[in-house]
Amino acid sequence: MTPRSFHRPLDLPAQPLRSGFRSPDDSSPNHYQVFPAEEILAPGILRSFQQLGLRPGTAALFHKRPGSMGIIHTDVSLRGSRWRRNVAAINWNLSGADSLMRWYAIDLPGEVPDPEPPPDAGPWYRALNGIHFGHFGSRHHRNLPRSRVRILEAAAIGPATLVRTNLPHSVENTDPHRGRWALSVRFEPDFSSWKGAVDAFRPLLLPQPRLASHAG
Repeated sequence: MTPRSFHRPLDLPAQPLRSGFRSPDDSSPNHYQVFPAEEILAPGILRSFQQLGLRPGTAALFHKRPGSMGIIHTDVSLRGSRWRRNVAAINWNLSGADSLMRWYAIDLPGEVPDPEPPPDAGPWYRALNGIHFGHFGSRHHRNLPRSRVRILEAAAIGPATLVRTNLPHSVENTDPHRGRWALSVRFEPDFSSWKGAVDAFRPLLLPQPRLASHAG
């Protein structure tokens, strides 16, 4: 594994959701919803995690419109009154839409969420939030200064993939026709480092695909 490998494909089923689970009907806007992982994951997936001594915590279901680019962010969750960076997650691209996940080095501070959730915040606010930096390469949003941002790696995330989430990253749905439904599963306790996350899933690691260009 190269030092810049921020994603590792895993030997897990391509369909992770429990039989009978229905995705939300409203897929016209970008969508974001958090569930207890054991509530929506298939029993076989849960057994695979249990055999590794891992306990899934939350499972986030995302939707991105065709051509939509997400804001660059670092994943955090609230513990007490402090935000903790989330090291890693397992992501599934459920709809097969063409998309890219990118990781960045950014020489700018990010916007940290308030530890006090606003009155209209849902349960997602504490469970899975983000330090937000802005956009880079967007056609519809104001972009960060090019001199302050460097793309470290880009990858097309398809079936189950371990991804690093404590570095600034974003996802772009590059598909002109299909919406991108994705599932992202987090674990409790979180991993102490990216290396620790990779080691925890070593029995399930598949050969690393060729990296996409990270020039930028």
